[in-house]
Amino acid sequence: MKVLGAIAIASLMFAMSAAHAEAGWRFGLGPSYVSGIEDVTDLYEYNMELEGYYDEVDVDMLLPVGIAFAADYHWSSGVRLDFGIGPFFLIAGDADHFEMPISGTVGYSFLPNSSVSPYVRAGLVHHFVDGDYFASADPGLLAAAGIDFARSNTVKFTFEVAMDQSEVAFDSYRCTSPFSFSCRDTTIKLNTYDVLASLYVKF
Repeated sequence: MKVLGAIAIASLMFAMSAAHAEAGWRFGLGPSYVSGIEDVTDLYEYNMELEGYYDEVDVDMLLPVGIAFAADYHWSSGVRLDFGIGPFFLIAGDADHFEMPISGTVGYSFLPNSSVSPYVRAGLVHHFVDGDYFASADPGLLAAAGIDFARSNTVKFTFEVAMDQSEVAFDSYRCTSPFSFSCRDTTIKLNTYDVLASLYVKF
């Protein structure tokens, strides 16, 4: 009985230490696919064609994939606090555009003491933008769901899908018809990031 009691106490202490080990900061980075950034390149090409670049408009973005950085603090209860920078995007060529969002969210990990845990999080995101046609940026809701893998290892992995409801306004033109030379200045708002799919390596 004494041996069984000692084993039970040791097991309880190990479980408590494992749960306590889950609390703390994690930092990571990884690639992020963004569904809305191609709308920005389309707008730039549209604007430049109306401004007289009829022969060839060169607006380069190889892939709608940028690099994102993440920092998250986990409590043993499952509550988590996440901060994000990126993904960064740079559009070059005949026009320039740079975009970098910063976000902060509160979330919950459903299996905080497991090596694999799904989670949800929600909060605010704001995009810092600079570009030839950039007008203004409005913050919006960021909601995400993902899965943390190898949570007890030194090197951890996270896959996440997020929805970014912030908007960026651009200077553009409104024409009466596609072949009309009668156009007026206007502002167009785009949900430039819309849906994101990200893979992080964390430490």
